[in-house]
Amino acid sequence: MRLAVMWLGLETQEAQAAAQGVMPWLPPTGKLPLQALRKLDRPLLAWTPDFEACRFDSAAYYAEFVGEGLSPLEQRIAALPPRRGWKLERVWAPDTDSGDTHVDEYEKAVVTIGGRRLHPRDLGTYTAIAYEYAGLPEEDDFSAPDYDTALDDLTGDLDTALAWAAAGVCVLQQSCPTPSRTSSSTATTTTAPPTGSSSPTPRC
Repeated sequence: MRLAVMWLGLETQEAQAAAQGVMPWLPPTGKLPLQALRKLDRPLLAWTPDFEACRFDSAAYYAEFVGEGLSPLEQRIAALPPRRGWKLERVWAPDTDSGDTHVDEYEKAVVTIGGRRLHPRDLGTYTAIAYEYAGLPEEDDFSAPDYDTALDDLTGDLDTALAWAAAGVCVLQQSCPTPSRTSSSTATTTTAPPTGSSSPTPRC
């Protein structure tokens, strides 16, 4: 509570309201999360822009999905009061459209984690590897997520998939207060807080 008041600049009443439904910190246990943290050169940059547009309104966000039916957890999140949002640095894995500078900078930072080569701050690659082990199709920023796949339908290695997902979460947590009462969105890779637009906050 004291952290929310002092660090995030919240009023005491607002901090008390935001404490409802707090997301617990995921302990970095297991070989993969610990290895990812040891290989992490620095935390991802994160900052809280001081303007109203960077507040996350749970009720307004989840109103779009009411017709699909919300899970009990989503209903609890939707009932929370608006809270301060974060801008978060994003490291992009190179693709066929990447320039030489991007490729070179990414490759210089690549390390080996769990037998895979990746940039230690590339959250997207942690996710992609987790999807790969779980036997799920990889999602991107342009495709609608598939919420219909049941756990019983998955044929992959779920233990390894969850370990990779946990590693990515533990890397992300290094940039956030603990416990987290805020909502983060991603911005382009930079060495200082950028002023450009960010991608939408993902559905929890």
